[in-house]
Amino acid sequence: MLVLVATKMGSKILARVAKIVPFNAYYTEDDPWSEARRKGLHIPDNIARKYEICELDLLIQLPNTEVNYPPKPGDEVLKIDLEEHYEDIFGISRDEPGYIWFGTLFGYKKAPIPLDIEKVPMHMAVFGTTGSGKSFSTGVLIEKFMGIKASESRAVSFPMMIIDANGDYLEYDKYFKKHDYGDVDPRISPVGWVKRFVFPHIANENHELMGEPVIGIDLDRLSVKEMAETIVMYYKGSLDGAELQVNGIVTLFEYIKENLGYESLHDFFVDDDSYEELIRELRNFDNKRIASATKPAIERAFEKFREIEYNYGILSAKSESELTRDDFIDDITENGGIAIIDFSEEGATGVDIQVKQLVMTYLANLLFNKFSKYKIENRTRYLIFLIEEAQNFIPDRSYPISSSLAKNKLSLIATQGRKFGLSLCIVTQRPSFIDKIVLSMCNTFFIHRISPDDVSYVRTATGGLPSSLENRLTRLTQGHMIVTGQMNKLPFPMMIKIPKSDRIVPHPMGTTDVVSTLKRLREGFEY
Repeated sequence: MLVLVATKMGSKILARVAKIVPFNAYYTEDDPWSEARRKGLHIPDNIARKYEICELDLLIQLPNTEVNYPPKPGDEVLKIDLEEHYEDIFGISRDEPGYIWFGTLFGYKKAPIPLDIEKVPMHMAVFGTTGSGKSFSTGVLIEKFMGIKASESRAVSFPMMIIDANGDYLEYDKYFKKHDYGDVDPRISPVGWVKRFVFPHIANENHELMGEPVIGIDLDRLSVKEMAETIVMYYKGSLDGAELQVNGIVTLFEYIKENLGYESLHDFFVDDDSYEELIRELRNFDNKRIASATKPAIERAFEKFREIEYNYGILSAKSESELTRDDFIDDITENGGIAIIDFSEEGATGVDIQVKQLVMTYLANLLFNKFSKYKIENRTRYLIFLIEEAQNFIPDRSYPISSSLAKNKLSLIATQGRKFGLSLCIVTQRPSFIDKIVLSMCNTFFIHRISPDDVSYVRTATGGLPSSLENRLTRLTQGHMIVTGQMNKLPFPMMIKIPKSDRIVPHPMGTTDVVSTLKRLREGFEY
């Protein structure tokens, strides 16, 4: 809750209630009534001296300047009328273009805070344990990005690519299909399109998903070294001690392209005849250039890598997948599209984490190279790359999945992406398991309830929080969060709530139907 301190010097200081401590003279340490209470005697409570001590965090001096002098005893503390002081507090009007209005200030019903869209390229992070409301509020944030006020008469959508690990955002694809882009809520109607991408074997086996856009990758979009590292990483789970194998694969691939006339290396892992030729070339290759002891390990790595085609079909899907088209990123960025990469159990049933990391490597490489090209050609574009369960793709060494195929390229996006409009949005339950370099590049944080083990890490990542807010991190109510960083228009963290009514497209919220399902399964049984 916010209050206004009216000082005798004429200034108005905005403050946040940090703590309220009640006082009653009958119930203090060593008070004269303790013996009477012990004996059970009645004490007339109505004559006791009672009051509350309210501790305040001083925030800013209105209108929106630093507090130069603290208030003095006797200065009046007033309830603040936010509608009257909105422009004094935030420095902008409620209809200012270039901002989205998010949630509501804690303690108020309708007091959204402005988030600066110009600061989106500086990367974001969303933290929250299971049940904290993280996915729900991330969905609200996505919806806000779907309809950004650009002028008095026009709104635009921020292009997005979403890695959906748990199916939390699939409802957007269903919503736009159901309404056929016609009868769409005007608050999210600026979206150009929404597409859900599933693994090819799922699209072929699940009749409900037949016809959905499929996930496909084009290995030729990787450099020879990136391709070699990807193959070895998929085989070993790490590049530690694998220099000979990586160098051997690079040597072999470069020889094949330069001397055998092959433009594409992709087909070697799709076509059986081409693969047999690759193995023959490896076995017959000069032992002085690739040691004979290294060749069997490379062959095993090749065979292991082919499993992704046998099991999931993502290599042969190159010809039909939009993800391999040269103009795919152009389409998203020009038309305000949203691509949802479905890594959930529904769209990626039985898919190993290493395969998902391979897809992430491809997508990260595709985005980084394309946006680098935009920069060189002086073609300004913007896109948010939102990654759920980010610890699986950008892990810290302390996480069980300490290596990731995608980590290096995502780290490059984190350190350089902001220069050319490519923004990361990291969503995770365990921020301490995210690579520290990547997270240090994030400049806006949306913090829900977190684990006690993560508090010190979040404190460091955010640059510090007031103790009155830090003490709440492990016990925030579902849907409550702390917003801090560059997108926040104010120079201090804000505690807000995301009302359920803010969500336009309904969210399943992890709902279950346990009792009725058990009842249905046992119908006809007698006990």
